Amino acid sequence: MAPTDTYFRHSLKVNDYLCSGCTTCMRICPTAAIRIRGGKAVISDNKCVDCGECLKSCPRKAIYIKQDDFNLIENYGCRVALVPAVFIGQFEEKYKTKDIYACLKKLGFTHIYEVEHSVEFLVDLYKEYMANHPEIRTFISPYCPAVIRLVQVRYPSLVDNIIRLKSPLDVAARAILKKLLDQGIRREAIGIFYVTPCAAKIASVKYPVSNQDTHIAGVINMDFLYNKVKLMLSNSDKDAEAINHTLTPADVLWPLSRGEAANFPGSPYAVDGLQNVIQFLDRLEDDKVDAPGLVELRVCEEGCVGGVLTTQNCFVARKRMENRAKLLARLHHDQQELTYDHTEFSEQIAEQMVIPEIKPRSLYQLDENFGTAFKMAEQMKKIEKELPGINCSACGAPSCAALAEDIVRGDADVNSCIFINRHSEASEAAIRRVWGDCVKSETK
Repeated sequence: MAPTDTYFRHSLKVNDYLCSGCTTCMRICPTAAIRIRGGKAVISDNKCVDCGECLKSCPRKAIYIKQDDFNLIENYGCRVALVPAVFIGQFEEKYKTKDIYACLKKLGFTHIYEVEHSVEFLVDLYKEYMANHPEIRTFISPYCPAVIRLVQVRYPSLVDNIIRLKSPLDVAARAILKKLLDQGIRREAIGIFYVTPCAAKIASVKYPVSNQDTHIAGVINMDFLYNKVKLMLSNSDKDAEAINHTLTPADVLWPLSRGEAANFPGSPYAVDGLQNVIQFLDRLEDDKVDAPGLVELRVCEEGCVGGVLTTQNCFVARKRMENRAKLLARLHHDQQELTYDHTEFSEQIAEQMVIPEIKPRSLYQLDENFGTAFKMAEQMKKIEKELPGINCSACGAPSCAALAEDIVRGDADVNSCIFINRHSEASEAAIRRVWGDCVKSETK
């Protein structure tokens, strides 16, 4: 039998009341992680990469992303909002950053810390890692957690190409925690809450690939928090506390497509959009593209501004962030005495950024035992030949090949194929004969 252990968890959920079993989500899923069972969509833990394509495509809005209870912040005396630069880009430019911060504090947060404070520090770590691994020609950025999972399940041969360092989110969480601890605040009193633009980052916080604590107490969906802040902005305090603009233009641009690659010489590749990423990885795996140095891959269009939990058009949000970067460049130019304080990014934090191992989790693996897996693969081929090959999805699987896999795994029966049930008793008998041979071989 195939292994039943769940090595992934995901943040995407299905509302069975709203789901009509229309197969739209199943057809668009890049890793064939969705089946229709009992007239409802079911998401496989071990195949889902939390790209969010199913959520965007569902015509009945039956797929959603569950966030932590916002009232969870009340459990902590020191409540930190870990805010990505993309969040500020959701608001019209007439709203100042300090006003948005003021609203967050009125909602209950005591500290605001933007994730991208750590970019300069992380770039140095990336370059050091790449220099220490001269045997690798192409390095895949670890920034997008959906890309990491996609490589694990669909391109396991490329796992070693991933830079085994944690993301700016992890760096920022550890940096703000260190700063607060240095101020004498007790650890149990500190709650760090990340405002996420996508499903994949929730999964990376709750179930990190490193299996190490992220120091984040909870995750808040960006669209939820945006709506709360937007309602408050018209009545915001005009004398909001001024903020120290320590972010650099490069920090603000990092979440955007090409924002990460711009920090590395040699014109590295920058690819955004799920289908573009898949096509690029296909070519990379087949040695059809030469990509020396860093490769920036983002599942969302235009980068994190295209996340499924953002509220604004990705191109509009991108333009706002570019304008903010220009504003910060002028501000820093006018205040030449301004220096960047990166003392919170210590050597200790640098050591914590290393991911010991990223395991391949191939969705094509039928069994941990090679001999058994080989037999199952042969049985799959025989069963698929007997199926009609029209990929109608009426069986609840995205294709005839997927149904053959489900039958071999024991997750479906030949009767699932409506075409065979209605039109071909001979095909049904042939498949049952193949499946019967499979059962006999397993019992010997």
